[in-house]
Amino acid sequence: MKNWKKGVDMNSKLMKVVKWCGYFIAGLIVIYTVLLLVSGVKLRSARERLAASGRPMSVEQIIPRKIADKDNAALLFQSAALLFKSGGEMWKSIDINNLSGTNRDEIVKFMQSGEVLEALDIIRKGTERAECRYDLDYAKGPEMLLPHVSDLRATARILAVQTKLMAEKGDNEGAWKNLIIGYKLADALRSEPILISQLVRMAVFAVIDQSVVDLCKVSLPNDAQCDAVADAVKPFADVSPFVRSMDGERLLFAEWAFALMESDPGKTLALISMDNSESAVNRLAARVLFCKPFRQFMHASYLDVMSDMTKFMEAPYYIVPMSEGRRIVDNIPQWNIIARMLVPTLSNVQIRIAHLMAQAELTGTAMSLMRHKVAHGGFPATLPECDAKFLPAQPVDPFSGKSLLYRQEGNGFVLYSIGGNMKDDGAKPEPSSEEKEKLSTAERDLKAWDLVWKYEGK
Repeated sequence: MKNWKKGVDMNSKLMKVVKWCGYFIAGLIVIYTVLLLVSGVKLRSARERLAASGRPMSVEQIIPRKIADKDNAALLFQSAALLFKSGGEMWKSIDINNLSGTNRDEIVKFMQSGEVLEALDIIRKGTERAECRYDLDYAKGPEMLLPHVSDLRATARILAVQTKLMAEKGDNEGAWKNLIIGYKLADALRSEPILISQLVRMAVFAVIDQSVVDLCKVSLPNDAQCDAVADAVKPFADVSPFVRSMDGERLLFAEWAFALMESDPGKTLALISMDNSESAVNRLAARVLFCKPFRQFMHASYLDVMSDMTKFMEAPYYIVPMSEGRRIVDNIPQWNIIARMLVPTLSNVQIRIAHLMAQAELTGTAMSLMRHKVAHGGFPATLPECDAKFLPAQPVDPFSGKSLLYRQEGNGFVLYSIGGNMKDDGAKPEPSSEEKEKLSTAERDLKAWDLVWKYEGK
């Protein structure tokens, strides 16, 4: 009898445990269902807000359209790169800054080789084509290969060296034509919705733009050359390629990451944690951590953050300075792993965009001043006095929203933007890399210098 009662008691306790386990599991199911519904609503709402703001919502909307081979400059640029490479390793390291070094003779010999001359002629023909599209595998997301970007950077350095050699020989006409080719080469990446491509476009522009400043010291451009340079720099005063690259970051890379999180949570966790262990514990942790409700909450949060970041990138620097980008990053929830991985570096891009736009404005305006000198025998006393045929509107400094600053200086002029610190530092140029190393961290952060375009005259 006692054993029977003991068995009944044990069964009763077991039933209670089973019942409470059932309640617990049912509670978890209810909680999961509620979280799934709420997160789904949040994700749909975030997508609707993004679409309503006019942002593209599919990869097909941002990748460059296919073009016929006969119209595609990329094919010629790739052919030229193969020719450069056939000449050895020098093409990777050649730089206008080491042209006066001990290997000058070797550089000159390389530049005069048949392969290089043929490649440069192919580059020229490529820049005469209206469109450029490299065949990239956009479906691979961050695993996409981009060999062409390093090729274009190396090509720009070769063009800069050729320009200097031409100027030394007195072939100023050829040197100016070369620089126009360089600007067009830089703009070949304009349609690629990838931030790396746009940063390389910026770097190629900087190499060619500095060569224009240097060439003006040797050869004052004529009207046609000034016009050609001014037209060539106009596309770089446009922010839209960088805004498109924000869409690319979202659609090509983040969507790839969220898709991987769903299809292979273990691999996602390994990429995030840098731990390639395939243990059962890791796989279980990944499935719990990246369950659908949490994925949807992260996805919705990420889309809202990228909406803010895109607006930040699109806005003029003098209205929305870099501190706003840092605020966006600081407000990313700690639990949003994907956003905290992908977004922070983007906040540093806006100042570089403004820098590029300022340099384009400076160079275009400098060409107008050169034309004024040719027409009137001297530079104007002020920018508003520059002949309206050459400068129909006052150039706007992206860092101030006001006109670029200008003054005559000797037989030349100084034209400048106030730069990232948004203060007039009296046309103090940015220090060289070596000079910056001697500054304190506080001095470097202060950026007490301007973006300067200086012509000393003859």
